[in-house]
Amino acid sequence: MNQLNHISILVHQEEFLLHPLRFVFRPKDKSLICADIHIGKGSHFRKNGIAIPRLVNKNNFWNLAAAFELFEPDHFVVLGDMVHSSENEEWSDMSDFLDNYPGMSRTLIRGNHEIEHDRLYEKMGFDVSSSFRKDGFAFIHDEADRQEDDAFTFSGHIHPAVSLYGQGRQHLKVACFWLKPDGLVLPAFGTFTGSAAIRPKKSDRIFAVTDQTIIEIK
Repeated sequence: MNQLNHISILVHQEEFLLHPLRFVFRPKDKSLICADIHIGKGSHFRKNGIAIPRLVNKNNFWNLAAAFELFEPDHFVVLGDMVHSSENEEWSDMSDFLDNYPGMSRTLIRGNHEIEHDRLYEKMGFDVSSSFRKDGFAFIHDEADRQEDDAFTFSGHIHPAVSLYGQGRQHLKVACFWLKPDGLVLPAFGTFTGSAAIRPKKSDRIFAVTDQTIIEIK
């Protein structure tokens, strides 16, 4: 995992690391931040007669384990849509996985897919809230929910992606981090999620996610 190259950005004179596994690490307080894992989506599809391999969910855990091993976070923050639907067997897998990290505090920002009562997420060790604010930063699910006094927001929800073009009309759509003057939109962490093409402004910065590294799109 060490061969994957993260990129460092400054937000209000503070360093944040963007990683190819689609999470953000904040060195100041050792927080690992991700969005849109969609645990249980495969099980939800299988319940409705659509054959989805169980490996999909395991990929999420492998990536989380790699992230935790690499940065040893003290705080794990999920910016909503940690789960995909109602409680199912994959939720139990997630809970069992997190039991391996008892010293790590956990915060879940409610997303549109968190449809169950808070107590079910609290059973997995999460403090649950509609938003989380610290040191002038706001951690929310959807940037549309930002408040007027929010100086800078971290959000997910839209699963941002951009198109890369090569020779011979080659075209590839990849996930990206979308950095705006007043916020950062994270790509979906989950390996079984869709994506939405974005239309950045000239003042924005786009960091495309490849298999091995982060590439800023000029």
